[in-house]
Amino acid sequence: MKNISLILNVILFILVGVLFYLHFSSKNKTTVAPQVIKTDGKNVQVPQIAYVDIDTFQTNYEYFIKGKAKLEAKQKAMETELNKSLSSFENEYNAFIQKAQTMTEQEGMAAQQKLAEKQQKIEERKQSMEMQFMKETQDFNIELQERIIAYLKKYNANGAYTYILPYSKETINLLYVNEANNITNDVLKGMNEEYASSKK
Repeated sequence: MKNISLILNVILFILVGVLFYLHFSSKNKTTVAPQVIKTDGKNVQVPQIAYVDIDTFQTNYEYFIKGKAKLEAKQKAMETELNKSLSSFENEYNAFIQKAQTMTEQEGMAAQQKLAEKQQKIEERKQSMEMQFMKETQDFNIELQERIIAYLKKYNANGAYTYILPYSKETINLLYVNEANNITNDVLKGMNEEYASSKK
């Protein structure tokens, strides 16, 4: 639960990576003249490629920023709850150690049983919270993926691009990109406008 930023970055990169395989096609391609080259005596249409800078996208897309902040707050609340439970357990354990020599055998066994049950409940609560957090993170990323794909389909409705790739300096998924093919700012502007209007 401590590496939420890394987890979100990796998941977002993987989700957007799906777009590498997504072939954007449209019936209305009259506005774009595809580049055609000759190879082995045949005319071959050159794929038109653009990219979205994932690092910039994560820093500036309001839905992602707010969703990440919400998940981080949830993670912090879970950690606070667990730390409180563990601190309480530790205090009870220390109290038991101090009183152990003055307890009867039955009292000692009963106290140990109580501590074991409390420890088990803390572990169960921890597992439950981790599963809940993972589900919320997964749901957030699925929604994010759906938003990106839906917007890029609209953005590329004229069929200008064959592929739209994710680019990230952190993961070095592409060794070189031509800045002329960077559509990040356009995508961010459109998606932020859509997100803002969806909250009204």
